[in-house]
Amino acid sequence: MKNKLASGVYERIKKGILSLEFPPDSTLQERALAEELSVSRTPVREAVQRLSQEGWLRVNSRKNIQVRSVSTSDLREVFQVRCLLEGHALDLLLNTGLYRETGRRMGSIALEMEGARGSLFSFITTDQSFHSVLFHVLGNSRLRTFWHAVSEEMIWLGMLAMNEKRYDDVLSEHGKIVEAVREGRKKAAKQALQEHLDSTENILLRKLDGMAFESERGS
Repeated sequence: MKNKLASGVYERIKKGILSLEFPPDSTLQERALAEELSVSRTPVREAVQRLSQEGWLRVNSRKNIQVRSVSTSDLREVFQVRCLLEGHALDLLLNTGLYRETGRRMGSIALEMEGARGSLFSFITTDQSFHSVLFHVLGNSRLRTFWHAVSEEMIWLGMLAMNEKRYDDVLSEHGKIVEAVREGRKKAAKQALQEHLDSTENILLRKLDGMAFESERGS
């Protein structure tokens, strides 16, 4: 029961981080979290320790709890991994008859994303499902493990990249990927995927530059 309680607190705080309810660099209070979740401070402390070990939280010697920041180097590393994994998976799928099934599943999830526009977090988690199709259809468990290793960071970064205009852009970019994959057009599919990833990465880089500028101006 104790472990189950700590796991529930862990999942709640993790969702708060990924959904930007607890934004990068924000400070959390152990007591406030315990009161909000109607639990003692012990499961909160255990959850914070686990999230700290995973790199989501920073706890200093005074036991101040701070959500991790997002850096340009982190961003570039995540997108390097994405390009390698998704590009390779797409190559493998387009060299087989599996691209038809891939296109069908991607198209179905793209429709779900259209319906999820009312909730940013739902939209982004469904977006993650869209990109995960490549690995589920391929059936390579090791590639899927590598993909899952960065999937939560991709949700987090996806949340940071979004704004009202981006909804239409993402759906349009996904539509180009789906169309090319369904038709087995390898060059067009890879180009559409790369353009989509580049667009998201560039938006995030500009946002990070803006955040750094505001920080310097306020200091």
